[in-house]
This record gives sequence, C-alpha cells and structure tokens, in this order.
Amino acid sequence: MFGVVCTRALPTGFCLVLKRNSGHSKWANIRHIKAQKDLEKSRLFTKMCQGIKIAIKDGGSANPNANLQLAQAIEVAKRSNMPVSSIQNCIKSAQTDQSNTKSVWFEIRGPRGCMLIASALTDNPKKTRETLSSILRKNNASFADHSSKHIFEHKGVINATPPSDLKDHEDACVDHAIECGAEEVVPSDSEDGVYTFICEIENLNSVKSKLEGLKYSIKNADFEFLPNTRVALADQDLEAMSKLLDKLEEHPDIIKIYDNIA
Repeated sequence: MFGVVCTRALPTGFCLVLKRNSGHSKWANIRHIKAQKDLEKSRLFTKMCQGIKIAIKDGGSANPNANLQLAQAIEVAKRSNMPVSSIQNCIKSAQTDQSNTKSVWFEIRGPRGCMLIASALTDNPKKTRETLSSILRKNNASFADHSSKHIFEHKGVINATPPSDLKDHEDACVDHAIECGAEEVVPSDSEDGVYTFICEIENLNSVKSKLEGLKYSIKNADFEFLPNTRVALADQDLEAMSKLLDKLEEHPDIIKIYDNIA
C-alpha cells in the first residue's frame, strides 16, 4: 500500500510500515492545500451534515452508541468546530426525512488509469449520475463501474500525534500500533509529527480509545478507502485531476472523494 523502507511483522502476519519514501508527493501536497482551502468555504458544515445523514442511513441508527459510523461522523464534525446544536439538527433532520435519500458511490477513471471513488448523498441517483457524467466528459474522465474493488480497501484510519515525552517515535508507534490492534502505522503524508494508524473498520473505536489511553492526541478518526496500488501522473495530468476534483467537490451531492494517485 505504501512505499516501504523497513517493516516489522506482526504476530498475525500483518505488516506495520515504519517509513514511507522520503518527502511528500506533489499530489499529496496539492490535496493538502485544497483541504485547507475547503475548510474556509461555507459549504463545509453542509458537507458535515450530509456525512452525518449518510452515517445514519448506512448504519441504520441515529444513536451514536449503536452506530460507529455515526459516532465517527459526529466526531469529525466536532473537530471541524461545527456547533453541537447544528449537529443535533442534522440528526433530527435525518430522522424526520421522508424522502428517498440514499448513500451511493461513483467509481471514476481518470488519466493513466487512475481511479476515484466519490461518495454522494442523493434522492435521485440517476440525475446525480447524469450531472456528474457531464463533468467527467469535460475533464477527460469517465465512470468505471465495478472497477475499484481490487484497487481500494475500506479501512478505519486514525491520525494522531504521539505524546510529547515519547522518545524514538517510529519504534514506539509501531509497538503501540501492535498493542492497540492496528494493522499499520505510517507517518502522515500531510502533516509532520502526525502518525496514521490503520485498522479494520470494526476496530476503529477500540484502537482510537487505546491510543487515547496512551496519551496520543487524536487529530481525526474516520472510515476511508485506501488504495492498494497508486498511479504516478505527469504534472499536466496532476493539474487536470486537480481541476476535476474542484468540479466534483462543487457538486452539492458529493460528500467525499478518494483517489489512488501517487
């Protein structure tokens, strides 16, 4: 999944990654800058609310104690400084919503065979697909239904900062990942001093709680699609993909987008 410099094997046979290839990729830097800009946009809380509604529909419960996906969506909203009252209103709205709104995924192929997975919340998937199709045609991309299963894995992802008094971060993080039940740990590709712990979806809350018990500061915890393989793009293609992402993220139904670009 990652460019590995050295590894340690878990008793279970999983591999914990100690280091990626040095330096952040140009694409990771582009996405990080875009994420920072998105935080300044007024639509952020709308996206957060849609994420909460998706979690309720997919998880089948408006009780975060019984719906891990909802619990994580609420935490993400809180960490983005979304008011508690707004979060509660989103939950109430989802409970009283009589529309046929549903959570859907769109698989998209870009230049050089790179893949995107776009999460959406819509009451008319056909119409959403039609409007997205127009965007894709104008940006040298197309739908690629049923093509991403072998490219991505659905995982729990926790970004956390080790305690300040911890020495030899890399070795300590590996030991703590094993102790907490994570499958992998890697340095964050977007923020220095932060480590990304990866685990099975059903173990997300447990791993997060154990890391907190070890005095880690949790930056965020969520479910993500992680690529098994990545595609390297030339600068011209990276620029084209950045423009495509801008257009997709402007679509009111799109909640989140994952990619396998190196």
